Amino acid sequence: MPRPALLVAGAAVALLLTACTGGSGHVAASSPPATPTQTSTRPSPSPSVTPAAPLWPGYHGDQARTGAVTGQVAAPVRRLWSADLGGAVFGQPVVTGDTVIAGTEQDRVVALDRTTGRQRWSYSLGAPLTNVAQRAGCGNIDPLGITSSLAIDPARDEVFAVGEIVDENGAVHHRLVGLAVATGAVMLSEDVDPPLGAGETSVHLLQRAGLAVGNGRVYIGFGGNVGDCGLYHGWLVGASETVPGDLVSFKVAPDGQGGAIWLSGGAPAIGADGSVYVTTGNANPFPPGMDRLQYTESVVKLTPQLKATAAFKDPDAGGDEDLATGNPVLLPGGIVFAVGKTDVGYALRAADLSRVAEVHGVCGSDPDGGPAYDPGTRRLFVPCRGAGIQVIDTSTWTLGPRLAGADSAPIVVGGTVWASSYPGGGLVAFDAETGRTLQSIGTAAVPNFATPSFAGGALFLGTKTGVAAFGG
Repeated sequence: MPRPALLVAGAAVALLLTACTGGSGHVAASSPPATPTQTSTRPSPSPSVTPAAPLWPGYHGDQARTGAVTGQVAAPVRRLWSADLGGAVFGQPVVTGDTVIAGTEQDRVVALDRTTGRQRWSYSLGAPLTNVAQRAGCGNIDPLGITSSLAIDPARDEVFAVGEIVDENGAVHHRLVGLAVATGAVMLSEDVDPPLGAGETSVHLLQRAGLAVGNGRVYIGFGGNVGDCGLYHGWLVGASETVPGDLVSFKVAPDGQGGAIWLSGGAPAIGADGSVYVTTGNANPFPPGMDRLQYTESVVKLTPQLKATAAFKDPDAGGDEDLATGNPVLLPGGIVFAVGKTDVGYALRAADLSRVAEVHGVCGSDPDGGPAYDPGTRRLFVPCRGAGIQVIDTSTWTLGPRLAGADSAPIVVGGTVWASSYPGGGLVAFDAETGRTLQSIGTAAVPNFATPSFAGGALFLGTKTGVAAFGG
């Protein structure tokens, strides 16, 4: 039986969002995406999450990782185009102006025309790792190239990607590139592997978490491959956007091993003051009881230079219970939300990560991927592996219904919740207020934790072969 939610008397949440070379096949759009329009009756999010021009610069659209924007998907919703990029797209496509950009497991970054899906440019980081299980000892992505969501710095018109590459000597590295959005010209290229200790090698690190851009840096999370083989630690690396070699880092579990920062593909959150928030996974090997290593199974607040200033450890987490199965979300009123495999959602004060409230019984299966927050209804939408989308009412910190039909990280577009289903595919729209299913659309098969992005009236979804666009 789920335990009742712990409520904090008098706690109220104000509605103020924390700011935040090769060809490809395609099917031409039957009509261009429509310009987004704002809904007429619902409170709108902060203007900071709704740019005037089409823009989805990183995972879940804003630095707070709310996944919420005003506007609407142009109806009737159908597939507009699909682009075969020659490899799986695990990350969320990013958008700026009339360009959609995605990274593939073949280590290619590809820019596409937003309305037609035609390729504009392509850049290869290098050769991806193959025979992953044999090389690393475990892992389930093969070939292993760009697995994380890219991130755009709109002020620099630069898109960043990190790929796992094999050099001419057979050594494995994680390479960061910064590319000009308009042309794909290289503006930055360097290896960003963390400062590994004795016995550690990069082949045992998986760069799954989405990239985060802020404070003049690109923040890059690392964890282990599926199976937790080899000696590894969780890491967060911060690379300067402009100065190659200027790297800062944060190491999880300096007193042991493990503590992956993988976030089911979600990205670190960045607060208005530049603070960086991550969630971390379990010790390796699994602890028999509560995980007591430093910063494992925790929400951690870091300075822009990645010095820890506060941490909250999940008191219920042990074994493989992994708080890092979803990224932190910054909510109105200075609240951080996190939930992991213990099925307990935590509301924490952003200032010091002290506990405000907790909600038990979330999902009833592993929550996997970034929750979305709708400011109009003050609801969180948490993806549940194989078990729908769990609603949480943040005005009372209680469970709402579980929405059936999709299980991947949702986004909220003008009061409509959009989510995919993995691995079979599909996009489902739910009314954020009533939970009613509005539409269900078939798609190609998608990678684990696939989540759509939104811009210019259309949705963009990574698939096992490329990117597809949906709208009216």
